[in-house]
Amino acid sequence: MASMLRTYIASLVSKFHATYNHYYQIVQILSKNNPPPSLAVLGIPQNSQVAPTENDTSSKSILDSIFDGILLAVPKHRRSIEKRLFRKHRYTSFMEYGTPKNTIIPCLECGQFKEKGHLCKNCYEKVRLETKEMQAKMGEDLQFNAPRQEVEFVYEGEKAENKNTFVVNMGKSRPSWFSKHLLNKTGY
Repeated sequence: MASMLRTYIASLVSKFHATYNHYYQIVQILSKNNPPPSLAVLGIPQNSQVAPTENDTSSKSILDSIFDGILLAVPKHRRSIEKRLFRKHRYTSFMEYGTPKNTIIPCLECGQFKEKGHLCKNCYEKVRLETKEMQAKMGEDLQFNAPRQEVEFVYEGEKAENKNTFVVNMGKSRPSWFSKHLLNKTGY
């Protein structure tokens, strides 16, 4: 707390000192007819030539080196509309959608076009609808009694393979794309 108070008082004293110096300079200017030392160049007649001293050249070179970078960082010409638009819509963000895709192939099951390495939307929709049907049938059969064993789905013309599984009859023929071995645990 004491150090903060000390720094605050020191800053107030320095501000007061700077204000006093400015006030003193203004009083000096108003009391005398001569210009202040900072404006002494204005008092020199135009015909007289003053040789630059060493201090002037060094200060001039320092100023030149300081302002060189600032003055060169300004563009010399205005950007045209075409260049502005080209920079705004450059290839990376705009033209990538215009390049043709080489990864479009037909699905082997249904023939619809799909992207390579992706699922076919048409086939996936069929699987999704069949799964919803299976869940609905399971919900009807298992409304009040949840089985403690595995569930087996049986379509028309099929028989349950295991006797200790809970059988859900689908009541329709099995779709051609939905083979029976897909329901086995091993997949074979």
